[in-house]
Amino acid sequence: MLTEGRVFMKVGVLGTGNMGKALISGLLNSYGKKISIVAYDRYSAATENLPEDVAVLPPESWFSGTEAPDAVIVAVKPADIAAALEPLSKLISKPQTLWISIAAGVSIASLAKSLPLNSRICRVMPNMPALIGEGVSAYALNSDSLANDSKLVEDILKACGKVVQVSEKLMNAVTGLSGSGPAYVFLFIEALIEGGITVGLSYAVARECAVQTVLGAAKMMELTGDNPNILKSKVMSPAGTTSAGLLALEKNAFKHAVISAVTDATKRAEQLGA
Repeated sequence: MLTEGRVFMKVGVLGTGNMGKALISGLLNSYGKKISIVAYDRYSAATENLPEDVAVLPPESWFSGTEAPDAVIVAVKPADIAAALEPLSKLISKPQTLWISIAAGVSIASLAKSLPLNSRICRVMPNMPALIGEGVSAYALNSDSLANDSKLVEDILKACGKVVQVSEKLMNAVTGLSGSGPAYVFLFIEALIEGGITVGLSYAVARECAVQTVLGAAKMMELTGDNPNILKSKVMSPAGTTSAGLLALEKNAFKHAVISAVTDATKRAEQLGA
C-alpha cells in the first residue's frame, strides 16, 4: 500500500478497455515510479499502446512469485467476470490481494463466488468523467476487508477523480445519481445550447456559453461549499430575467423530472442486479 514510508505498490489491471486504461494512466500520472502495474486483456489489441512502464503478462503469472499484487482491478464486462476470475481462484491458496471490481451491477456476493474463500473484495461504481480524471467513484468493501483497505482503494481511485465510500445497499442509488448523471448533464447542456440558438445565438457561441456556465456554476458550488439554493438566490433579482427563467423551469416540472430520473435509474439498477 502507498504510505509515506513505502514507495512501492503493485497493482494488477484485468481488462484494459476504456476504464482500465483510464485507471492505468491516472495511477502513473499520480504515482510515477512509486507504483508497479501489470495488466492483461484477453484481446491482445486492447493492450497495445499501453505505457511502457506497464508490464503485460497473463494473470496466472501475477501470483507465481513471492509477492502478489496489493490490489487487482477487475475491469472486464459484467458477463465476463466469472470466466476471468475462476481460473485465478484456483491458483491462490491464501488470499492476500484486494479485489476491486468496477463491473456495473455485479454484487460483492457474486464476485465472492469466483474468488477464494475469505477474499477481500471491493465493489466500485465509477462514472464516465473518470476517463479524463474528473470522475467520482463510490465504493463498498466486504466484511473480510482489512481496516486499511479503505486507504488502498482511495489511493487507487483518486487517480481518476473524487472518491466516496458507501454501504453496498446504496450502490444502486449511486448508479442512478452519479453513474447515469453525466447523461442528464449532457442533456441539460444540449437544451441550453438549443435555447441559445432559438433566441439568435450561433451554435459555436451557444455551446461555449453553455459549457462554461455549467463548469463555472459547478466549480463555484465546490469552492464555496454553499447550498445550491443560496447560490441560486444570488443570481436572482426581483422580477428579473433569472426569476422568469426559473419560473418557466418550475412550470415544466424541471426539478421533479431530475428527481424522477435519479429514482427511476436507481430502480432500473436494482432490476438489473437482481
